[in-house]
Amino acid sequence: MSDGSKKQPKAIPSTVVDLLVSDIFRKNGVKEDEVKGKLSDEQKKWIKEMVQELSGQVDSFVNSNEKDKKE
Repeated sequence: MSDGSKKQPKAIPSTVVDLLVSDIFRKNGVKEDEVKGKLSDEQKKWIKEMVQELSGQVDSFVNSNEKDKKE
């Protein structure tokens, strides 16, 4: 298989990520306006890592569904 034939995974639009994060905040009773600017650098890093991990899981799920449809 040549490098040109490999497909790059589709990036998740930032609007989807924003929706997921705001939904998680809402379900846990977190008000966005109250926490903005109050997060420590460590908390911000943790949230970014969590979002990246979730994005990877969603990409894997979407790719496996697309692969199943082709078979």
